[in-house]
Amino acid sequence: MKHIALSLLALAAGAVQAQSSVQLYGILDVGVTSIEGYGSGKRTFVSSGTQLGSRLGLKGTEEIAPGWKAMFQIEHQLYADTGSQNQQTPISGTALPARVLVDIPNTIRDQLVPQLGASLQASLNNRFWHRQAWVAAVTPAGAVSLGRQYSPVFATFGRFDPHQAGNVGNAFATLTVPTGLEVRIDNSIQYVAEMGGFRLNAMYSPDEKEVGNGRFWGISTGYEIGGFDFGIAHQRRKTSEGLDSLENTMIGASYETGPFKLWGQWIRAKDLHPVLGAQLRATLNASTAIPASLKPAFLAYGSQIATALGFDGSLSYVGVHYKINPTHKLVASYGVYNDKRAINADAAIAGLALEHIKSKRTSIWLSGSYVDNKEVQQILPYSQGLLYGFTDKPGRDASALSVNMVHRF
Repeated sequence: MKHIALSLLALAAGAVQAQSSVQLYGILDVGVTSIEGYGSGKRTFVSSGTQLGSRLGLKGTEEIAPGWKAMFQIEHQLYADTGSQNQQTPISGTALPARVLVDIPNTIRDQLVPQLGASLQASLNNRFWHRQAWVAAVTPAGAVSLGRQYSPVFATFGRFDPHQAGNVGNAFATLTVPTGLEVRIDNSIQYVAEMGGFRLNAMYSPDEKEVGNGRFWGISTGYEIGGFDFGIAHQRRKTSEGLDSLENTMIGASYETGPFKLWGQWIRAKDLHPVLGAQLRATLNASTAIPASLKPAFLAYGSQIATALGFDGSLSYVGVHYKINPTHKLVASYGVYNDKRAINADAAIAGLALEHIKSKRTSIWLSGSYVDNKEVQQILPYSQGLLYGFTDKPGRDASALSVNMVHRF
């Protein structure tokens, strides 16, 4: 009790001389992208967010007492090519990969596919503070934050991603639709501690009775010394039905020496009961358009489709940065996704990018990628916060070229 009283007195005394600041910041990332892999010829269009993702945010800090701070951050995702907060419809529309519809009767497929397509389209509609929205208390023993925050595994992924979680050459393309790695977690409570080169991050999100998402937890740790950095992370999600859903484990490392920086990571993604399945079953059970006698068949085939959209595999991903000179940087990467399921939806993706640094705030990026889709896989390249969809047939390879300007303010 004495320690608590002393802490409160320190807070009260410090509040008189509190220092506070609020910062408006953002990134505008716009360019031209050309993608091949759907239909005949190339699709060329103005795009936003190819490299870092366009955004507008506010963040602030208030010093309450020595070692004690209050912090917040809210961040809006926008698409500067149209001014919208929602991304454009993917090149492939709301179509699903062919592999998930194998052995589904046409009568059932004709009713289920539009519902699944509508779910995909709805997933592209972002809330206003889509990227982040949290408040935190920082103490000498670490920080506790609450709100919508990056998951421990994704934060670790971004730390060891040569493309900074963006770019058309990013191997994250192998872990999309539905996501094979949860990026942001709603209603989350997070603890973060750093000491010397050591860091620790633990997160929990309770089951708030939302259809689809259930309880979530995750943890990550790492150590940085000199030019070497290492991290390991794990997280798990339950569905609202109590089933084990998406589970991720990752290990990453980087090493910087002279003009080179080397990156490498391995990610395990396992999701045998996707959240999409729980959402689809709830929709089908509530539907009055389906005769009661046919509902068991619809539920069974709907679960089959949702499971086929899940994951059970691993991504191995490496890259290198080379500083050619103070104004030019070359980035090269290669990722391989190994699917452990019988359908064997393997893929590999190579990326190459050149950054021309015009100033402290402005860069011009030239990027390219090639996706080698094996057998039943249909991956199109991905960029920061922008889904391009799927190739028009299984096993078809895809490629992309992009030139874009990134301005920070």
